[in-house]
This record gives sequence, structure tokens and C-alpha cells, in this order.
Amino acid sequence: MKFRIMLLALCLLSCVVITGCSTMFPSIFGQDAVLGESSDEERKEVYGHIYITLPPTYKALGIATIKWSPDVPIPDLKGPQELTTTGYEYKGTFYLTQWTRLETSKYYFEPLENETTERWGTRWQRTTFTVPSNTDNQEYSQYMFYLREDDGSLPEAYNVTVYAKRFSGRVIVRVLEFVPSTGAGSAFIPRFSQLYPVVPYRTVENPDTQQIIMPQKTDAVSK
Repeated sequence: MKFRIMLLALCLLSCVVITGCSTMFPSIFGQDAVLGESSDEERKEVYGHIYITLPPTYKALGIATIKWSPDVPIPDLKGPQELTTTGYEYKGTFYLTQWTRLETSKYYFEPLENETTERWGTRWQRTTFTVPSNTDNQEYSQYMFYLREDDGSLPEAYNVTVYAKRFSGRVIVRVLEFVPSTGAGSAFIPRFSQLYPVVPYRTVENPDTQQIIMPQKTDAVSK
């Protein structure tokens, strides 16, 4: 009789432990959950260790390549640079995750100002403006073409929030949030190259060679 009571108590204790662990460690006990993340959100990689989380109601739209060019001439760059972009959509709201790597060893992105907005477990520079769907902005007209491919029709305008992070001296990571809106667009809709200036590395000229001096912390994640 005592053995049966002890066995029953052990079974009850095991159930309590498993239930508690399933709450603490959903990646082990939940079929689709990720450690440290709510089971009703899904982790989407942006670049490296940078990610966002979205409800599973958002559908993936595939990858697009957005073209951009620095505002300063860079002799060793071959053609426009690329923003590798992945889109997600739910009921007309879009999230576009993207990154670009500057394909030159002589220039780098300046550190971002006000990279202080906390979201998705990291800090971002946050910029907001309104873009009409029929914009002729060189960058945002490419986004509208991409969004139109999914839905076929677009609202009059979008309120756009841009979350940006300088991952390293040569890499910028961004998340763009498009929320349907009405009315005219903002007076100034900044292009990628206007938000993230590119500058040359400092150099020291020697009689026989030219040595490139790397700026401090270019390969570290900016804080």
C-alpha cells in the first residue's frame, strides 16, 4: 500500500515538473516554439544574430533585391549596391527585413546617431515618414512594386517606420514597417544613401605604399 502511494506521489510530481518546464522551455515542449520566445510568435532572421518576431498570421512574400548607390563616387564599386530584402504581410501591413554589405574595402558607413530604440531584443535608429503608393522616389518605388506583386492593389499611402542598425562598418541592417494610410506623403522621403552616409577610411601616405588605417570598432556591433 505504501509503495502504491509513493508511486502515485512520484507520478504527480513528474506531471508538475513537466508542466512547469513546458512553460519555461517552450522550444523543448512546444512543437514550434523557440527558447525564450512566446509560442504565438515566430523568429525571423534579419542578419547574423539580429532577428524580429512576428505572429504566425504573417505570411512570407519571398526575397527581393532593392538597388541603391552611395551619394559619393567610389572608384572600385561595380554598379549599384543591393539591399537583400524579405517581406512579410498580414491584412495589408508589411514588414520588410533587409541588409546590405558595402562591397569596397576603402569606404565604410558612418556610425548611426540615436541608435537607442529598443525592439526585438536590440537597439535601433528609428525614422518615420509617410510614402504615397505612387511615389517616384528611387528607392521606395521599388518597394511599392514589390508590395503590389503580392496584393495587386495598394492603399493611397503608407506610414513607414524604419528601424536601422549599423552591424559593422560595412553592413547596415534594417526593418521597414509599412502601415496603410491616407493623404499626401511626407515633404522629405529619405533614400537609403541619404540616411547612411559613406565615408573613406583615413589613410597615411608612405613613399612607396598607401596604408589604410581602419576606424575604431568597425567590425563590432554598434551599441
